[in-house]
Amino acid sequence: MALTATEFRLLEHLMGRSGMVFSRDQLLDAVWGHHRAITDRAVDVYILRLRQKIEPDPVNPVLLHSVRGFGYTFEAR
Repeated sequence: MALTATEFRLLEHLMGRSGMVFSRDQLLDAVWGHHRAITDRAVDVYILRLRQKIEPDPVNPVLLHSVRGFGYTFEAR
């Protein structure tokens, strides 16, 4: 399944810093820039879409992990 430009930028950012945990605000700044007109919950929607496209089982992700109370990380195994 093809990724949108935003999905690609988000995945590229996370993959380029594998193992690091990013808050929603950090991801918004890195992917959408400081002058954005979206909320931090938009990150959750994009992570969900990415999981549906790249994870073998999106309900039990092995690549894109949620870090409760903080944000998201990418970990290739």
